[in-house]
Amino acid sequence: MLVGDIMRSDVKTAEAEDTFADVAKIMRSNGISSVIVLEKGNKLGGIVTERDVVNLVAAGGDPQSVKVAQGMTRRHLETIGPKADIGEAADRMVSLNIRHLPVVERSKVVGIISIRDLTKWAAEELSTGHELPDIARSQKALRAASELQRQRQLS
Repeated sequence: MLVGDIMRSDVKTAEAEDTFADVAKIMRSNGISSVIVLEKGNKLGGIVTERDVVNLVAAGGDPQSVKVAQGMTRRHLETIGPKADIGEAADRMVSLNIRHLPVVERSKVVGIISIRDLTKWAAEELSTGHELPDIARSQKALRAASELQRQRQLS
């Protein structure tokens, strides 16, 4: 199974000049936990996650006035291609302790995959009665989710 098969292509985006409050509203209204920040030409500029919003507020920042450019994840921003195996996505998320990977093809954002997407796929794969379910990839996805949860509890 490939990343492109289960990624979400309806990526919610923001611009670097948007505020954290703007991004939080996008997250809430769409039931998501990350928003991609685009630069000119629809190129990936960064990502804002729920954790970034919480960190800003906990540090005393004002989400109504702080621009996402000041607090988004941009350094060491990891991406994955749509033709990568979902097992690779799971491994990368665990090794980097992240829950979201922007999917990039030819320098353009074409989707996003989260640990939630991987666990949903694994649960469906194992429970829908496929004649030959992809047990190995399903186990890898579920182990990744479990490991990320464990890492979160330790930090």
